[in-house]
Amino acid sequence: MNLLKRPYRLRRYLEPVNKEGYISIPHHDLTLPMDVQTLEYRSSTSQDGSVSVQRLKVFCDCEILTDDSHKNQKADRLWFQGKWFECRSSRLSENTLLRHWTATFVQCLDYEEEQDG
Repeated sequence: MNLLKRPYRLRRYLEPVNKEGYISIPHHDLTLPMDVQTLEYRSSTSQDGSVSVQRLKVFCDCEILTDDSHKNQKADRLWFQGKWFECRSSRLSENTLLRHWTATFVQCLDYEEEQDG
């Protein structure tokens, strides 16, 4: 059901490859309709001071991937409000006619600056 969903960019990482002795993780970007909801900001203190980290809850009709060391899979990332967020949990809800994936994302503090769009 796409009533509340808007298109967002999801970065999907592929299996790592060895290029001339260096490991790289290729990726491709998908544009998927999602319902993205902000949850909270949590503060953590490091040697450099206090940092606020935002969390998101996401609803999507397509599967969202988390880290999986057995499959050598890096978690999907979501571009939201000019920041990258990494998927920490994802589950399929099939108990109603509105079958969908529910995922939580946490703001990446070491993300690359990037233009939106």
